Formats: sequence, structure tokens, C-alpha cells
Amino acid sequence: MKIRTDLNSRTAATRMAIGNAILDELEKKEFARIKVTDVIRIAGVSRMTFYRYYENLYDALCDCLDIIVTGYMIEGGEVNDPGVYMRLEHIEFSLNYFDRYSRFFLVLNRHGLYTILIDAVNEYMMKNIMPQKKLHMYELYAYAGGLLNSFLKWEEGGRRESAHSVAMMIYRLYNHPDGEEPAEIEE
Repeated sequence: MKIRTDLNSRTAATRMAIGNAILDELEKKEFARIKVTDVIRIAGVSRMTFYRYYENLYDALCDCLDIIVTGYMIEGGEVNDPGVYMRLEHIEFSLNYFDRYSRFFLVLNRHGLYTILIDAVNEYMMKNIMPQKKLHMYELYAYAGGLLNSFLKWEEGGRRESAHSVAMMIYRLYNHPDGEEPAEIEE
């Protein structure tokens, strides 16, 4: 997989235009039927530009998500303090931040491309949170997967509850409001 990782505004805008063009096509047809020719026409980029960044359309979607997640880390303060991720205000921030990109998440999920989402979430937790925290990887997988699934179901349900209410439910689940830690699991 070839993905370009620089995030200057010009390259990020071009790469997001490619990702949005793929989403436009996904709203009309299945992923397997989308052609690079259609994507570059919609995105307004050359074939050479597309292949400078990516080997295929799947890589382009992964990169688009990477740009979204990088912005999340910067805006959410996780670049400077990875410990913020389980705080109530950060969970609420997460729901609101990803709501800005709900089309991306919902279209990918609807087309069976959930693996792009969960793989990115898992990689993010392993690279950015696990080295800083003393948590087991399965705790991080459970939290990240639970947050992603809750976000998707909240969006699919029309966001009937406030982001704060959903964040409170997630926060209580992972922060043991009764003050007791769960019993150790015997192996």
C-alpha cells in the first residue's frame, strides 16, 4: 500500500478531493464497479496525480481516513497528551469531530468497507495510545471498537440523543462509576 503522509494543505486538499470523489461514486454504485477514470474526472485531478499518491482506490480511502484521524489528534489534543482519550469531554469531542465526517463513515460502512474504519482505529490506538498508557491492547481494542460502533449507530439513528448523552454512556461504561475495578479474569 502506497500512501503519502505529508499533510500540507495543498496535498491534503487534493487527497481529500479524491476521497470525496470516491464517496460520490459509492453513492451510485458498488465499490468494485468504481473506475479510477471516474474518480479523477470528479476530483478534477490527473491520472498521474492519482497514481503519485495511490496504487488503488482502497488506498485512497485509507489515506482519506488517515487525514481525518490526523486532524482529530491535532484538534483533540492527543498529540500533546494521549491520556485525554478516555475523559468525558474528549469522548464528546470525538463524537462531534467525527460527525463532521459522517458521510465518509456511513458510506464506507454501508458498502461493507467497515474494515477500513476499524483497522484505522486499531492502528491509531496501538501507535498513539498504547505506548503512552499502561493498558492492555485488548482494553484499547474494546474501547476503540465500542466508540466506533457507538458513533456509527448514533449517526445511523439520526443522532436522536445529544453527543453529551452518548459520551456519558460510553464514559460510564469504561470508567466504572461505582469506583470498583472489575474482577481479574483468570486464565
